[in-house]
Amino acid sequence: MSYDDKFYGFTNDEIFGSIMQNKRFCKAIIQAVLPDVNVVSVESIDTQKELGTKSDKQSKSVRLDIAVKDQAGNLYDVEMQVNNNHDIGPRMRYYQSSMDRDTLDRGEPYTSLTRTYLIFLCAFDPFGRGKLRYSFHLYDDEDKSIQLKNNAENIIINSKGSGSSGADLLNLQKLMNDDKIETIGVFKEIQTQIQEYNDDPKRRNLMRTAELRMKEETAVAEKRGVEKGREEEQRKAIKNTYKLFKSLSPNSTVDEVLQWIKANTDVSLSDEEIKAILSKSN
Repeated sequence: MSYDDKFYGFTNDEIFGSIMQNKRFCKAIIQAVLPDVNVVSVESIDTQKELGTKSDKQSKSVRLDIAVKDQAGNLYDVEMQVNNNHDIGPRMRYYQSSMDRDTLDRGEPYTSLTRTYLIFLCAFDPFGRGKLRYSFHLYDDEDKSIQLKNNAENIIINSKGSGSSGADLLNLQKLMNDDKIETIGVFKEIQTQIQEYNDDPKRRNLMRTAELRMKEETAVAEKRGVEKGREEEQRKAIKNTYKLFKSLSPNSTVDEVLQWIKANTDVSLSDEEIKAILSKSN
């Protein structure tokens, strides 16, 4: 399929961000995921909001796809997950902790923590159980009637799952799978809007450019990962070589080991880097 023929659906980053910036669309999607929560109105929407620890600038930051606050001050983070990196649990844990740190200032009591809903819209089933909706709270291991009420709820929507009778959630599933929505309503409007985005040449060009840039960045990151891994292997091999030399010839010098490594291996590190490794291994 050429780029000219490609359809950019709801799971595309640009489409997802554009749709979720519409407060009415955003409210409908959150309400479909959380039918028991009365979201009267969406007060603010931040796309690609970056969170990090307030006290430690060296800590890993996290970029929220869609950060939403409702009329009651509740916070919602809605994330689109297209690829299964098999890290859904740790990822949700880190996103949740980042949201908590960002809402509580130093000196404030823990009771001031805002109620949060972390929603992952997944184009895959992270558990292989076939459920459309997974919801997680903290319970006692032996008695599930005892709940640790921490005002946080984690929800995963699996677009490949089944088992829901909620019309809105089923329409959200269709939206994620690019299936046609027949029922007149807000989800039909969203799908129509997505089609209009695809029919707009300027917007298609922006989406195509963003997609190509993402592929380039991914390729560069993978290359760096391979190079870093190879460098670590070389450093480990140099240390092992030095230990072997010292065991066979205790009087071997750093320069002698260096010359042997250069003559018998294809190590890409500089002489200074090799010497530094050997000196630390001494």
